[in-house]
Amino acid sequence: MNGEHSDNGRGDDSDGRIIGWNDTVRFRLPSGWAAEVEEHEGQPVATFRPPPPAGGTLRLVTDRVTPKPEAGGVAATLREMALRFVRPQDQRAGDRTVETRADGALVAQAVMMTDEDGRAETHYLWLVGAERDGQAAVAMFSYALPAILDGDESCAAMLGRIDAAIQTAELL
Repeated sequence: MNGEHSDNGRGDDSDGRIIGWNDTVRFRLPSGWAAEVEEHEGQPVATFRPPPPAGGTLRLVTDRVTPKPEAGGVAATLREMALRFVRPQDQRAGDRTVETRADGALVAQAVMMTDEDGRAETHYLWLVGAERDGQAAVAMFSYALPAILDGDESCAAMLGRIDAAIQTAELL
């Protein structure tokens, strides 16, 4: 997989495997998930699907942004990116939060209800960002789940594992 690697030396185990993407982020993916690369608008997107019978798709894109001189530095750029990410003006989005982790990284979250080609979906969104080498390094995750499965006990448990993995993702 282009840009992805497992570096825990054990492959899939009960704790999952470590995924690195685009030299920007590393996180622990639960065991058994299928990984592939899609392309959206010319950009590679890491795509992960849970083992059956679970549904949904986790997607990941990363970016590194050099702040403009008038932006107020990397911290201000990260804050602006996080606030835009939670889509404050979008009526479909809710449960918005922007928090700072103990290590100084920002984590922005939102939940969005959408209608994709006639299919009702719930999208759980996360942005993890930190200053790295004078740039804003960000990893943006989206977990798309058919709305009919949203709230299902098994999906809630899986979502908890995904959230924990993203909340502790390491920015490189």
